[in-house]
Amino acid sequence: MHIRFIVPPAGTERNGNIVTSERWKAFMEEMGHRVVIEHDHCRERCDLLVAFHAVRTRSAVIAARKESLAKWIVICFTGTDLYRDLKIDPGASDVLGLADRLVALQPAALEEVPSDFRKKTMVIYQSALRPASDASPAPGSFDICVIANLRDVKDPLRAAKAARLLPPDSKIRVVLAGGAMDDESALAAEAEARENPRFIWHGELSKEKTGELLVRSRALVLSSLMEGGANVVSEAIVSDVPVIVTDIPCMQGLLGERYPGFFPVMDTERLTALMLRAETDHQYYRSLLESCRDVAYKFSPDLERERIRELLTSVTLFSDAPGR
Repeated sequence: MHIRFIVPPAGTERNGNIVTSERWKAFMEEMGHRVVIEHDHCRERCDLLVAFHAVRTRSAVIAARKESLAKWIVICFTGTDLYRDLKIDPGASDVLGLADRLVALQPAALEEVPSDFRKKTMVIYQSALRPASDASPAPGSFDICVIANLRDVKDPLRAAKAARLLPPDSKIRVVLAGGAMDDESALAAEAEARENPRFIWHGELSKEKTGELLVRSRALVLSSLMEGGANVVSEAIVSDVPVIVTDIPCMQGLLGERYPGFFPVMDTERLTALMLRAETDHQYYRSLLESCRDVAYKFSPDLERERIRELLTSVTLFSDAPGR
């Protein structure tokens, strides 16, 4: 098939949509399909159009359907789609009716999909591979990484703020890798790095350097207010790096409701307590590791590849778009 992706432009080189689309492109090309990635609208006719982010690609999808540019259309939901944008503007859900298939990146997302569209929504977990690095954690510190672009929805400085509350004898350092989306967020990260001796901000790193940071860390903190699938959590788990994450639906869908590393959104004191417990309580740290290992099978490339194959097979058979 001739397949075209629409991926909204990002303020930095890599974000979740870009990472997911690049991985899907590789899988589909392995299957013999031709894939082109675009960032605003579908420029040529194709067999299948895959749009990442329902609301931000809405006009492009509507135009593609109106102009008969794509025989079939798939929309992949993001966290801001399900947990913010479609709630703020329910009328934007009209674009979902134009898709032949919808994709969610973890099962808890199905509860947020408008009921009329759940029957054509499938779940595809995001896979990951351990970074190709032989790095290991340094013995003299307990480094906790945060890998996130500096956006409000990621709450990226929460772990740094939590580190300020640690006791003096703690060896925890918080290391953030992520590009600033604007001058204000850059200034905030720079100020935190100056004032907080436990915090280091590297800015945006290459894929290789980010992977090295991950495997050098004792744990990863994800402090997002909302997420659709969270590639970085998949990457941490397959790298045997335990995660401490906000108690949001996405994380419950990925890790299970009883995961021991949850903290309430924006709860700095609770995050401090979990970070310190991970450093000082071996049994607790072991419980994080074992819980992550228990769900690591979800993030197998073979599983994601097979689910994408099922998606491509089913999309040609499952169509209830108006006028089709």
